[in-house]
Amino acid sequence: MNISQSNKEAFKNPWVLGMLLFLATFLTANGIFIYLAFSSPPNLVVEDFYERGEHYIEAHELVEKQKALGWTGQIMTPANTRVNEHQQYEVLIQGKHSAALDLDSVTLHAYRPSDARADFAVEMEPSNPGMYGADVSFNLPGIWDVIIVAKKDEHEFMVTKRMTISP
Repeated sequence: MNISQSNKEAFKNPWVLGMLLFLATFLTANGIFIYLAFSSPPNLVVEDFYERGEHYIEAHELVEKQKALGWTGQIMTPANTRVNEHQQYEVLIQGKHSAALDLDSVTLHAYRPSDARADFAVEMEPSNPGMYGADVSFNLPGIWDVIIVAKKDEHEFMVTKRMTISP
């Protein structure tokens, strides 16, 4: 009887063949992953990374200014949101002590994290004191970041909400 440990021919030994097969599988899988990484770069790479880094600092300073204003805001969205369906989106923005504000401009910005080409902005119109609304239709399903930017004189206030649009 010829035991595998005492076999003098290496390529007939099942342990050697198993190790070679494992090594070949490991190297092939890594080669495929490396090829895929270079042939299709991630979609979330931005070309203006430096400018966005500078904008981050400005946004941090803006948040501190907003806290000093004492304004509050709440975005009101429809219960069921669907693609290509015009629906009313509203925002309630109040000053200190819940006082209604008469703002110069209110803009709804919709950002799709996975596809910057789908981003859009809509001007909101006043409906009641402190209430602003716009008729909005999202053209793609998925996750969207809604940012409302309200301006009065030199003051700027932002309210954000992440939402999912159904197909």
